[in-house]
Amino acid sequence: MTILPKLNDKNVNYVLETVEAVVDRTRDRRAGSKGEEQARGILLNELMKFCDETNEQGFITHPGAGTILHKILSVCLIASVFLFSVALSGGYVMPIAVSLILNLVVFGVYAHKFLFDGTVLDVIKLKKKSANIYGKRYCRGDTATRVVITAHVDSPMCLRSFALGNVTLNVLNLCSILGNTVLFCSQLFCLFAGVPVNSGLFDFLRVVCIIFVPFYIASIFIINPKHTASGVSSSLVPSGIALSVIKQLFDESFRYEKTEVCVLLTGSEYSGRAGAYAFAKKHKRLFSDVPTVFIPLEEITSSDNLVVMFKDGSGTKGSSQAASVIAQAAENLNIKLSREAALIGTSAFTPYALNGFEACSIGTTKKLTAKSMTATGDKITAVRRKTIGDVASLLLETLNYYDS
Repeated sequence: MTILPKLNDKNVNYVLETVEAVVDRTRDRRAGSKGEEQARGILLNELMKFCDETNEQGFITHPGAGTILHKILSVCLIASVFLFSVALSGGYVMPIAVSLILNLVVFGVYAHKFLFDGTVLDVIKLKKKSANIYGKRYCRGDTATRVVITAHVDSPMCLRSFALGNVTLNVLNLCSILGNTVLFCSQLFCLFAGVPVNSGLFDFLRVVCIIFVPFYIASIFIINPKHTASGVSSSLVPSGIALSVIKQLFDESFRYEKTEVCVLLTGSEYSGRAGAYAFAKKHKRLFSDVPTVFIPLEEITSSDNLVVMFKDGSGTKGSSQAASVIAQAAENLNIKLSREAALIGTSAFTPYALNGFEACSIGTTKKLTAKSMTATGDKITAVRRKTIGDVASLLLETLNYYDS
């Protein structure tokens, strides 16, 4: 059944050369930046060589809104703990009431923006233009299935150099959620008890709430807005792999019988997945002609720990059927692949799943302490040729299954 089961060495080289070209010719590729636009131009020029149809689709985004809100919410949590502590010291009701309201606002805004990709508060930052680039290769006969391989072009702002790399952000988010929950329960309990003074239990709760304050302070400074990470493993390698798949089809003059193969490289992933949402909403009706499957590529650092993700931390479920197809393709190629759910917030497949498409994403497990958001920890030399070949071959074999 397999038709094009492996990515050849020439196209592995192509991925590396494409990534190096983008790194050498662009600098700051954060969402909505000139660097993102330049990188998009380079990749669009490549995509046009191998597709029957290509286009660029612009949209409006608000880069940096999430970073500012993250800092504001951290300050508000610190203030809420301070008010709670003052209230317990003197038996005051009003500071606890204010602290409770502030805590509820913090949780509501956090959930809206960071758990569910909300955009209502993005106006806190000026809007900028970004764009998606899209190409497709027709099938030989009538189209019965459309498979869209997606990655993104922009790179994240740097995390300050903590030993755990990307994992640090998850640790701080978890501690913020846990601390917020403990504080909220303590506030309610305290109000119900009449704000007792010199209570051993409430003095203990106050100490517990204060223990979380260093995590809130670290959250304020964790993101360095002055520097942008290279984005090699999170954006450029996945984009290169997506291009290499359609390039191999072109090189072999090969077309699937009934499967249209598409490549989508979105802009402003690190601005609330703005490009993915813009594309999914625009094509929700246009792509209703045939079953359409989206396969986003998450961060790629090693093919020894690949996962397929179709559940995220916001409760959105992707396509278990698509995940099963990918798992079978991996088994055919003797590639180890497990299933994993995002711990916090949304995944790369979420914008497409929320708009009614079958979708699930592929990437290296989030349990690894990858360094894609640090200034010095993400280099092209860290990504092995085998990893590139394995992931691209997995995509080709998945396409074979959809066409069979």
